[in-house]
Amino acid sequence: MYGIYDGGVLIAKFVAPMAVRSNHPVFTTDTLSLSRLISRRTAQRWEIETRLEPLSNSAQDLFVHLVTKGYSSTFTILTPQNYGALQARTSTSTPTTTGTANANASIAVIATGTNTGLIPKGTFFKFSNPGHSKVYMTTANITDSTPGQTINFYPPLKTSVPTGTTIIFKDDVQMTCYYDTDVISGMVYTDGILMDIGQIRIVEAV
Repeated sequence: MYGIYDGGVLIAKFVAPMAVRSNHPVFTTDTLSLSRLISRRTAQRWEIETRLEPLSNSAQDLFVHLVTKGYSSTFTILTPQNYGALQARTSTSTPTTTGTANANASIAVIATGTNTGLIPKGTFFKFSNPGHSKVYMTTANITDSTPGQTINFYPPLKTSVPTGTTIIFKDDVQMTCYYDTDVISGMVYTDGILMDIGQIRIVEAV
């Protein structure tokens, strides 16, 4: 279930409306001839704006989480997958990489025979190598793992990925995040029973 986790336990579910955005800084300027000059940074993070399911008997867990995490401590969420990609996915495999994919690469090679079925473009995934917490998105369909089959993704690799690394792409993609500074570090009750803090904003820790 997509939402906020604490110690591996779901304490708050994401509900609509929800938006997942890519923050990839780009600087643009127009010359006198109206040509556009564009400079794009390498840094990128995912940002989520969502409402949380109103809580009653279990509201204390989220309350403590909001207060103790504040704006400076990380926590874990289960990354919401694109609905179209989720419905199109047929792969139930556990693909792994072969060969090393270096930092700043946008492609990795899948080991032959480790994937069967479709992993659609627009799927969020992670590499399992230790210390690599970044979440990526596939930019092309992956249909199998015949020799030379690749996984194309965005953004470019934050750190290198060694051979034999598992690709995590199902409903188990955990993202390490911060609460943004406009999120209430406390509790808000709508009727004295249901705790509802309204829309919150969560940013990926990069």
